Amino acid sequence: MTPLPLLEVTPHEIVVCKPPGLVSELPRHPQADSLVTRLRAQGYDDLRLVHRLDRPACGLMIVARSAEAAAHYSAEIAARRWRKVYVAEVACPIAHAQALVGPHKAYLLAERWRSRVVRSGGKPSLLTIVHAAPAVTDPGRSHLLVQLHTGRYHQIRVMLAELGAPLAGDALYGGPEGSFYLEQVLLKARPFGSAQSRIWQAPPHNARPAWSASLSGAVAAEAASLLSEE
Repeated sequence: MTPLPLLEVTPHEIVVCKPPGLVSELPRHPQADSLVTRLRAQGYDDLRLVHRLDRPACGLMIVARSAEAAAHYSAEIAARRWRKVYVAEVACPIAHAQALVGPHKAYLLAERWRSRVVRSGGKPSLLTIVHAAPAVTDPGRSHLLVQLHTGRYHQIRVMLAELGAPLAGDALYGGPEGSFYLEQVLLKARPFGSAQSRIWQAPPHNARPAWSASLSGAVAAEAASLLSEE
């Protein structure tokens, strides 16, 4: 098992970067690979997940190291005090992607291993597309900077597909074949026992496609904006 990159370790939590293709939860089979299994192999026990990323997604996660820290983070998430920002590579040209910039709302219904947009009976789901930039290596794709306001199952994937911008490689929601890229690049949260929030930014890694200067600037601007909220 390849060790995971740790951004911060305290007695109460671990801030870690999950690679794509790795499940978050502890699997039923004791020999199976997961985020929790790898952290245990790195010497950390009594771990409690308070949020998750889809298997194909990557990026920042906070893992609690005690029941008290887990309760704190669960309460913060329920109160929508976390700020979560993602970059997604979508299968649409930049003209369409730029037209999507702004807030979006949908009602989502989770069914087995997928979600769908419904007119009634679903959970309200909110996100804001902050910025759109052309993908560096493919003119038919774009990169979207997305602030996620609610944490529904597969929310970004299904909502972007409904907007005509499915993630590249996301066959479950109509995306074309190819590499899949969805990364939580910014995470703002109040650590357990602290009065002030922190902002973490995911460092560059080999699984991240090249970002344009426009996207890099937008991520930096969003980080500054989150910092100014205090």
